[in-house]
Amino acid sequence: MKLLTAALALAVTAPASAQAWRSYIKPAAAFGAAQACPSVAPLVVGGTQGYADSVGGGLCFVSIDPTDAVNMIYRDYAFFSDGMLLVFNSYGPQEGPTMTSGLEFYFFPRRQTPRLEMDAKAKTVSVVMADGGRVSFDPATAQIASLDRGDVTVSPNLDRAAQGGVTITHYRGLMLESGFRLGELPSGLAGNSSTFVAPEGRTCTVTNAEIFNYTPSGDSSFKFDDAQLSKFLKTRCPALPVGF
Repeated sequence: MKLLTAALALAVTAPASAQAWRSYIKPAAAFGAAQACPSVAPLVVGGTQGYADSVGGGLCFVSIDPTDAVNMIYRDYAFFSDGMLLVFNSYGPQEGPTMTSGLEFYFFPRRQTPRLEMDAKAKTVSVVMADGGRVSFDPATAQIASLDRGDVTVSPNLDRAAQGGVTITHYRGLMLESGFRLGELPSGLAGNSSTFVAPEGRTCTVTNAEIFNYTPSGDSSFKFDDAQLSKFLKTRCPALPVGF
């Protein structure tokens, strides 16, 4: 009976999707100085599991995962203290660089560590991101239902053609879109571009090498704290209203 109970507990706290995105986050990706990250044991509301911890030498995160990932086809979400939202997709049980993908956003300025809020009685699931914006989830599907600071569209298609499957518009804050990539973080390509989007829709596109640091092995991390980012954008993108 004890063995059965332990097996059931493991099945609840470690669904197949819960750890897969970790391969995208390398130790070099820590934002600023190492910090004490809130640790929240896995919680389940409906078909959604949420938990919080640290990865990459002090990078705090909140992870939202579906509890049922049929044939390893699923989409889950990870929110980080460096401002990143990683939309992670898995396309099946096979291994290889084309079997997963990352869609990468950042939100600024970063004012806190991401916070998980789950209420089993009220059947609500939400995450307060590093910039203070709230993301609410449908607990039945573990998919984003709404943003309190913008509009979001989530594709029901869980295939490569959906390009990650999440589109965010009209965000009331500074957002960075780094795009979609199979097998790795989009920001890992130094020669590619990322686009800053201001609340009223103005944009500024920069090369990844301008805003990300790279190790010799190719791992990337965001280059600036908020004060440094504001200074950079006022010079590099003078028409873009930074707001901080």
